[in-house]
Amino acid sequence: MNTGFGLIASCYDRFNSAGYNEYLAFFEQVIERFSDIKVKEVLDLGCGTGALTRLLAEKGYDVSALDGSEEMLGEASAACEGLGVMFSCQDMRDFELYGTVQATVCTYDCINYLLSERDVEDCFSLVNNYTEKGGIFLFDINTPYRYENVFGERAYVYEDKGNMLVWQNSYNKKSGYCDFYLSYFERERGGVYTRGDDVQRQRRYLIPRIKAALKRQGFEVCAIYGDTAFGEFTDTSEKAYIVAKSIGGRAQG
Repeated sequence: MNTGFGLIASCYDRFNSAGYNEYLAFFEQVIERFSDIKVKEVLDLGCGTGALTRLLAEKGYDVSALDGSEEMLGEASAACEGLGVMFSCQDMRDFELYGTVQATVCTYDCINYLLSERDVEDCFSLVNNYTEKGGIFLFDINTPYRYENVFGERAYVYEDKGNMLVWQNSYNKKSGYCDFYLSYFERERGGVYTRGDDVQRQRRYLIPRIKAALKRQGFEVCAIYGDTAFGEFTDTSEKAYIVAKSIGGRAQG
């Protein structure tokens, strides 16, 4: 599993065009449509900089948030100061919570950073273990279409306040692995730039295998959407937004 976000933790949200408010609205509509139980406790799995975590806490949810990157958690803790969020630095494949939750949200392709099907199964098993019966697991994954047509062998350059992020991709269709080569140039006094480099890896997963893994780990797949506006999921969707309900597991009191 990748935890190499130290290079870009402090600038992640500036370079990322994520719609956190839209995701919050999507989450709340999902639990209204599909949850069999009232949602109070929420797990933000792979919380990153805590932007969504903060919105959840401000809406009144009791939020537990975990991430494998200490740097990301530093940003998240600062963003959520005074909101009572319980943070922990843990691996998505092997984590512990102090109690159960009624919903888990795992956003912005965190699942794709799990590099084997066994890792995915372990993650799903733990989520179900801590989710009360009838509760919801909402997550998204990048699709094969996105890896082939958006990432591929392409490179992107982002600029912000004089700083620059160069993002180069290398996708192996046969293995399903996509490597991201990141170079961050930060402007110092006097116009001098410092450079940092990092490599991240994701893996493509096919929807039928994800659905089968969820079923094996005690979930029922409720719906799959193509965006956070409940759009239809198609062969050209760049992401899949998957809603699953816990129907079996140890947290079934």
